[in-house]
Amino acid sequence: SFYEELLSHGILKLLTAPIEGMVVKEGSCNYVAPQGISSVVKYYLIQSDADVFYEQHVTGISLQGGKWEVSRKMGPPEQFDIVVLTMPVPQILQLQGDIVNIINESQKQQLESVSYSSRYALGLFYEASTRIDVPWAAQYITNNPCMRFISIDNKKRNI
Repeated sequence: SFYEELLSHGILKLLTAPIEGMVVKEGSCNYVAPQGISSVVKYYLIQSDADVFYEQHVTGISLQGGKWEVSRKMGPPEQFDIVVLTMPVPQILQLQGDIVNIINESQKQQLESVSYSSRYALGLFYEASTRIDVPWAAQYITNNPCMRFISIDNKKRNI
């Protein structure tokens, strides 16, 4: 139902552009977000009517009277019914307050075992009239130690 909703609002479209080297599982569908993946997040935030606070440096989370009290680097603590953390795991493990006790030892070990690998992206922008004449919209690259994926985004997004 999530896909149907996003498709009906034009947030997602079926991926129809040719992607070389993509492993396709039988019966699966691939989608593209024509306005970028952030459009999915923005859509759900608008639907939620939630008050969203950006660029808040959270330092601690504690449970106070059935509400989550969030301490920040700047400004007084505030209370919330729900808190969604989107920060990297190492920063979650540095938080102070009751959250330290809420995360059990097994969960803590799993979080501590998270590892990241470096990824870099290079975006090149061309005049709108520029034609890049290749038969694909994106391509997975398997025989290069540096490059793994290349995409002509407008072609991939079919815009």
